[in-house]
Amino acid sequence: MLTPRDKVKRVTSWVSLVEPSLAKELRARGAYIARQRVMKNLCVSCAVHFGVSKVRSAEDRRL
Repeated sequence: MLTPRDKVKRVTSWVSLVEPSLAKELRARGAYIARQRVMKNLCVSCAVHFGVSKVRSAEDRRL
């Protein structure tokens, strides 16, 4: 089931394409390490479960 676009919580995170130990060595030698942007669209209940949003009272939600 798809979540409506106006109710989606969008989470952006950056993921390195190289292992951390190797990345540290490459950075020490001055190499550029590419990162990939990962975007997730979470429904409200999933966002609360993963800690992206907090649970708010009904009064706070209506503001």
